[in-house]
Amino acid sequence: MQSKPINSETRICPVCRTVILPHEVALFFSGKGNLVQMRVEEDVVLIHEECADSFETRSKLLSFLTNGKDDLSWLE
Repeated sequence: MQSKPINSETRICPVCRTVILPHEVALFFSGKGNLVQMRVEEDVVLIHEECADSFETRSKLLSFLTNGKDDLSWLE
């Protein structure tokens, strides 16, 4: 199985639809910055922390990212 780079196509935040800049990605991987990593199906997606925090729970964020396909609200 070949893994794809995180947000490989254009590095766009799926919530606010703005570009995630290369220095933001570098800060994230150094343990700093304002990004959140979330696994969605087979992919790993980076999201601005303030965008992720705008959702009441992470399961609601996951449901948004998968268009309602995945719902983990039963875990809460």
